Amino acid sequence: MTTYRVDARSVLQVGEGLVDLAEVLALMGDPAADHWAFGPGRSGAAAQELLGGWRHARLRLADALTVLGESAAGAGGAYLDTEAGVSRGLGGGPTW
Repeated sequence: MTTYRVDARSVLQVGEGLVDLAEVLALMGDPAADHWAFGPGRSGAAAQELLGGWRHARLRLADALTVLGESAAGAGGAYLDTEAGVSRGLGGGPTW
């Protein structure tokens, strides 16, 4: 039989870290405004296209990390609630 041990506080911390990372990614400055440094010609347009793709990917990643982080935080909270309920049910009082 396989046994799993879950550290609820670690799961909560992972969730918080993922949400923090998502916020940082979402709030990063948009480097597209600096495409002027490439000067006239095709290089400026190519840089603009590249930076636009990076912005799109960055924001999609931030959204995914937010969902994952919130899910991990919810799971960690559920584990803590379960542990506390089991402990109370066995007469041991709160575990946190």
